[in-house]
Amino acid sequence: MKGGGRSSARETIGRVASGAIAKKILKQFSGTEVLGYVSQVHQVVLPDGSVDHDTLTLDQIESNIVRCPNPEYAEKMIAAIDDVWARGDSIGGVVTCIVKNAPRGLGSPVFDKLEAELAKALMSLPATKGFECGSGFAGTFLTGSEHNDEFFTDEHGRIRTRTNRSGGIQGGISNGEIIKMRVAFKPTATIGKKQNTVTREKREIELTALTRHDPCVLPRAVPTVEAMVALVLVDQLMAQHAQCNLFPINPELQEPLSFNSPNLEPANI
Repeated sequence: MKGGGRSSARETIGRVASGAIAKKILKQFSGTEVLGYVSQVHQVVLPDGSVDHDTLTLDQIESNIVRCPNPEYAEKMIAAIDDVWARGDSIGGVVTCIVKNAPRGLGSPVFDKLEAELAKALMSLPATKGFECGSGFAGTFLTGSEHNDEFFTDEHGRIRTRTNRSGGIQGGISNGEIIKMRVAFKPTATIGKKQNTVTREKREIELTALTRHDPCVLPRAVPTVEAMVALVLVDQLMAQHAQCNLFPINPELQEPLSFNSPNLEPANI
């Protein structure tokens, strides 16, 4: 039907609904929070370091219609979208997503690496064309000594990394630091300008879309990115819980876990 189909953003309603449940599970289990925001619209790019991920809140992101936590750049993004809309065209951009208080040990060291699972999930969203984790492509400009995350023990006795160029994932497994990723979204394909195309009879014609279209999908894409990240993390959390509790490290836990075990009550999972 017109305006629908598998490539429509309407398809993501199921992802966002289930992702909302996944977010609640993560929040209850480990205080984990998934936050996405628009960091680029066309040529309007948030400078590195302009958003403090340690203090970033949902209220900051939702303070404007473009879902950019920096008010100055939010206005520039809105102006860019309004301008391209008036010309009947479209633009793309980037959604940055972070995970605070991510549990350590999620993922696998080879085929099911956490960043690989995240990449697969996020690249399944409509209009996605690129994925980065941590330093991403920018890391290719650094040497090993510059890029390596050095370990240290913080004031609470926890092993941490001084930098986070790995984006919270090392060797395919979460290390407890903030997980950071970026997803590139292409300009909307349906635009108000005439475009050349070819019919099924191989006849070259001009095509003009008569339906409404979004000049930029980025603000609407933020909840879908958050949902997919939350779903992957819950999936990995359940896998880790099942695997690690089969062979518990705690020597006091002698009997095998069963579905009647208090450790498997919903409040503990």
